[in-house]
Amino acid sequence: MTTARAGWAEIETTPPLGLPMGGRGPRFTPGREILDPLIAQAIVLEDSRGNRTLWISVDLVGLSPVIAEPLRYDLSALTGIPLEAVILNYSHTHSGPMGGFEGYATPLPKPPELHAYDESLCRNIIHVALAAMETLQPVAVTEYRGASAVGINRRRKGPSGKTGMGPDPDGAHNPDLWLIDVAALDGGDRCVVFSYGCHPVIVYGYAWDSISADFPGVCRATLKSELGANVQSQFIQGLAGNVRPRVLADLNQGRFRKSSPADPVTTGTELAGDIIRTLRGNGTRLDLDIAAAQGRFLAPRDQGKIPSADHWRTLAGSDDELNRNLGGYWVERLESGIPPVKAVPWPVGLIRLAEGRRIAWIAGEVLAEWLRLVRAWLNDPDLIAWGYCQEGRGYLPTDELLPEGGYEVDRANTYTTTGPGPFAEGLNASARQTFLSLARQLQA
Repeated sequence: MTTARAGWAEIETTPPLGLPMGGRGPRFTPGREILDPLIAQAIVLEDSRGNRTLWISVDLVGLSPVIAEPLRYDLSALTGIPLEAVILNYSHTHSGPMGGFEGYATPLPKPPELHAYDESLCRNIIHVALAAMETLQPVAVTEYRGASAVGINRRRKGPSGKTGMGPDPDGAHNPDLWLIDVAALDGGDRCVVFSYGCHPVIVYGYAWDSISADFPGVCRATLKSELGANVQSQFIQGLAGNVRPRVLADLNQGRFRKSSPADPVTTGTELAGDIIRTLRGNGTRLDLDIAAAQGRFLAPRDQGKIPSADHWRTLAGSDDELNRNLGGYWVERLESGIPPVKAVPWPVGLIRLAEGRRIAWIAGEVLAEWLRLVRAWLNDPDLIAWGYCQEGRGYLPTDELLPEGGYEVDRANTYTTTGPGPFAEGLNASARQTFLSLARQLQA
């Protein structure tokens, strides 16, 4: 077993009050209260040959490529870590500041205060990455596989067959709980990286304008209490596009109930308990052998299902803030002569952590069904998958889900400048071709 090195750090990123909140589409609800702090965390892993990967975790709904790509470029340039091995992952808390403003369908200009926060956030992310680099030390890296039941599928079919927002215990969700325990060989510091896929949408249900890391923050705090103050617990969001916290599921009524302040505590504590039990089981010591590849596949849009200009003119005259912003943007866009996009270049990548240990990352809000597909394409039943990477917004359904409709397939596309129509069949084939190409690059 050869010696690996790693370094890690974290920094607070809580925004000032008054910024528009995230996870609400192009609405502009200002934050008025801080319930708990937001943070950004970084870990650098280095194998015995000096190959490195950098993972950044941010309490944020996401970032647009306008900000994320220059940030990743700077992180690569300042650390010397290849761009394809630099990962930005967003917890997707709906109780943080609005992220990725540039990708929202709204005619309103970006608030200067939000622009200032984005600049501050990027500086903080750079600082935390450099701090992680400065703490590189010999470590042992142990992988653990567990499971958690804190999430449940949120795409429920009603009596009419129409897909709506409701708990579906038979629907796809990934119980996989993946951990690596990175421990300094001198017995001092330690970093536990954990990944699970579930929407952090509890807090804004009872505190619409309050800032919080939601259940991932509770989970991290619980782990610090249980494992020790010298342990950094770093959350990486999984494939959570159609997964909500099970604690809110009213299965008898077929709906999600209104949340309460006890719910993020329940969910975060339960997830922390699952992590601790997994760490007490048998792990696999990893001999790091790091390589990375990234690319984009073209996700086609269905040009035949784009609402007419009259539809958007009606919305533009609405009293509802969300509809008014959507209508105003798409009327202006279509009348300017710039048509809706034909396809979305969707970022994806692969990381080899060790022999037989690969991680697939995918941008945006990836639905749980993608894990089964990518594992099958790559013939890798042990593959780990992360969503919400690099560019944090926009839902990614599979071909099989398109006929079902529902929020993630239809309505949500109108919120982004890459909409407003749904995706067209061909997603699977395009993604498969790109992932197979990335796998060949790793083999080379």
